[in-house]
Amino acid sequence: MTTHLALPILCLAAACAAAPGDEPTTAGDSGGLETSDAAGSTAPEATGDPTGPAGVCGDANEAAPMIPPPGECYNNAGCDSCNCLTYRDTPPEASSVCAEPGAAGTLRITATVLEFPDATVMPGVAVEVFNAFDVGVMGIENAMPVATTATDEAGRFDLEIMPTDSIGMVAIIRAEGFRPTATGLAKPPYEAANAIHDVFVVPEAVLSAYSDALATDPALADHLPLGDAGGVVGSARNRYTGEPVAGLRIVSKTNGPGTAAIVRYLADDGTFTDDATSTTGIYVLLNPALAEEFEAENAGQIVSTRANKAGSGAPGVFTMNLSIDLDPGEDPFE
Repeated sequence: MTTHLALPILCLAAACAAAPGDEPTTAGDSGGLETSDAAGSTAPEATGDPTGPAGVCGDANEAAPMIPPPGECYNNAGCDSCNCLTYRDTPPEASSVCAEPGAAGTLRITATVLEFPDATVMPGVAVEVFNAFDVGVMGIENAMPVATTATDEAGRFDLEIMPTDSIGMVAIIRAEGFRPTATGLAKPPYEAANAIHDVFVVPEAVLSAYSDALATDPALADHLPLGDAGGVVGSARNRYTGEPVAGLRIVSKTNGPGTAAIVRYLADDGTFTDDATSTTGIYVLLNPALAEEFEAENAGQIVSTRANKAGSGAPGVFTMNLSIDLDPGEDPFE
């Protein structure tokens, strides 16, 4: 029997995917895979329009930064070419520049592979790029990548593909000692460059430690161990500094307090609570509905730059990292 990997699509790195037995999925806004409806509607076809769905470059749903990031552009915004050449999202790179687009229909992918949760760069790691539809239907073991490469000494990779998938393109990282981890790169209509540049891979030891700490909670028995039973790990990071943010609650934008999802927060001592993020900024999300959107809340105010979608499925793990728009107190880019 084929086992399907949960796929994060377009989260700063986050996501939603089909568990075994779910229908094929379609790409959602700012992260995730959405299932087709009962009437059999299909994902929108890629148009190749470089201006994106809102007629402008970048994600029109992302909140404008209170402190302008360095560089010429951010997430393809600010470039007539819709090609913001950058390798990181949080914090944004000062070296981001607008580049000329490639040939018509091509997608340039630039990103950095990072170890969760400390964002340590991962040099010399194999990277496979897949059609999201193929992985959703056939599973990670049977799907064929459309491109492969490896990270350089700075943990970066840079390649160009001709995307045709009507759901999206995903990067899957498989390395010794790590759980297979998928991160969304871009969704149709494809711009000249990808939207997500922080690609995380999760160590097996981290998953094991989290599972052991969560095992004392009887409400989670049906959702453990992480990875084998799916699940989401994520972190809330300050948009401008990349530092973890404490005092946040992860809330469902889709279902509100009626959500069936279970959120637990990693405390400083390695235990988990149901209170709010600690100084680790790390949370675990279990049993989300397919394509359910989540945000970060602080004192009743939404502080995440945009909602991200999450889902759960074995045998992989994926992240839903939220970028938090909190004033760091001073301009970190000066």
